[in-house]
Amino acid sequence: MSERMAVTRRVRDFLADDFAAIDPELPPLLAVLNRRRMADCWHKHGSFRDHLIGVYRILALWGQPREAQLLGLLHSVYSNEYVDLSLFDAEGGRGELVSLVGEEVESLIHSFCTIPRNEFAIALLQRDDIPADGLVLTDTDGEYFPLDRRQVAIFLAVTLADLAEQWFAWQDHVMAGYPHVTSGRPAGGDWSMVVWPGPMRPSMTNWSLLSRLARHMPALGLPVPPIFNLCTAELSPEDEARAVALYWEAASSQTRPASRDLVAKLLEAAIEHNPWAAEPRLTLAQLCLMDRQFQRAEDQAKRGLELLCQWGTPWDKRIPWAGWIAWARVLLQNACNRTWPETIRQHNNLGMVDAAG
Repeated sequence: MSERMAVTRRVRDFLADDFAAIDPELPPLLAVLNRRRMADCWHKHGSFRDHLIGVYRILALWGQPREAQLLGLLHSVYSNEYVDLSLFDAEGGRGELVSLVGEEVESLIHSFCTIPRNEFAIALLQRDDIPADGLVLTDTDGEYFPLDRRQVAIFLAVTLADLAEQWFAWQDHVMAGYPHVTSGRPAGGDWSMVVWPGPMRPSMTNWSLLSRLARHMPALGLPVPPIFNLCTAELSPEDEARAVALYWEAASSQTRPASRDLVAKLLEAAIEHNPWAAEPRLTLAQLCLMDRQFQRAEDQAKRGLELLCQWGTPWDKRIPWAGWIAWARVLLQNACNRTWPETIRQHNNLGMVDAAG
């Protein structure tokens, strides 16, 4: 697969923030959200605007139906059991959102904001399949929330995208034990571990959870996200933790040429434990380029770029998705051209990517 094939038109539209090309009705909707100051709100590793658009981007790249994409964009605008980020009034102002997205999508948004999200995740983890008539959730007050199978499917796709977009090591500590955790838990503990944003290490727990939730997607009738071998493979907690530890040791190393072989072995082991993360492959590709192992660098950079396009969000959130995409393309271009900088000027000029790519 060439770089030109891997970086699809839809990916390019998101890289360019060309929202009109993605959906002609998206720019006016974003304008309303901007006026409601979604960019002013903090959210995990960025702003609330970053998060909402990031979740929407993932769902769009996964080919989910339009109502799922819009739910992803608006999934917390009425607030939910964990965050109070209401951009619209869930009691008296629902008509405003209906006028923007229609009754069907607004109803999905309202339901997703009001269901017990923890119980939804727990119910999926505890089951091997989803009943034909869907699920019935119960909150702590004993209120029932019936969901048909299509609602379960859409809510699961959005949950996967929501967790993938936001989670990194800081949340491993703050939300330890998720989804078996309550919002009323005291916020004490070892604050040296949870001072935001911390070292920005990838999560050691999130992708294992995602893989166990995603196993339901093939049976639910929606397009299957292109993750974890089309949602057929599970990442064990042990493999996830080992992959992160190995990657982080390699990524944090200030290496000299004599130690590059050791760092490469760390990255190879990380890839073996978690073959679905792009960033260990891209780091290994750079080491291969430095050693003029061009074919190996091309293979790793190509696969890393493909994974970034599939996920629509980075695993290593120190750098935004668009930045990792740009870096992957730089690595792949140099690998294909069998070149790597030999001077400072050449190194600083790495940002140029061929227009054809």
